Amino acid sequence: MQAQAHTQSSKGRPLTNAELVRDLCDASSALREANRLHLWHFGTLIPHVFMSDVLARVGYCVSDERGAEVARHRSEAAAILLALERGLADGERETRNVIALSFVCDSEVEQFFARLRPLLGPRMLQQLRGN
Repeated sequence: MQAQAHTQSSKGRPLTNAELVRDLCDASSALREANRLHLWHFGTLIPHVFMSDVLARVGYCVSDERGAEVARHRSEAAAILLALERGLADGERETRNVIALSFVCDSEVEQFFARLRPLLGPRMLQQLRGN
């Protein structure tokens, strides 16, 4: 997985929203297509809006209705969640806010949240607790 390679720049600066999206697109070809459509539609990255696509994709991946492809989709979900966890660890303030508000908090109201919660990393779980 390439998300690891992009976490911080070679200059050691925090991860930007654009870099987070690149990591998410590396983790998921479906998110790469969602990003392409997002940019075509809006003309620029709107991180909080794109994060709704990320949340929807993770929900799809953790659904029990994937049949024989469940393992592949679970591994895609794990790669996406890893990129988000790293964004919380190494992202600039706006990047951390996008993940916390538009992924973590919004995930709590989703029907698939019970399947998602055990997959969340420590920083996302900390966001759920409000720390």
